[in-house]
Amino acid sequence: MRFALTDSAGVEIAVIVRDISTRGLSAAAMGTPPALNEVVRARLADGRVLWGLVRWQDDNLFGVEFDTQE
Repeated sequence: MRFALTDSAGVEIAVIVRDISTRGLSAAAMGTPPALNEVVRARLADGRVLWGLVRWQDDNLFGVEFDTQE
């Protein structure tokens, strides 16, 4: 499985990941980026799923802060 980013409705968002860490990610959207404060889901290549919130957006670039609380 590959990396996938979806919105809260499960619709895939085509992105190029610029940076990823345990706390979040920075990405460039290939189309319309997710809105500021939108909830997104990242499915990692190893199968883990992380939920996050879009914290910033600039044109097609955006940053997500992962929910690290369990």
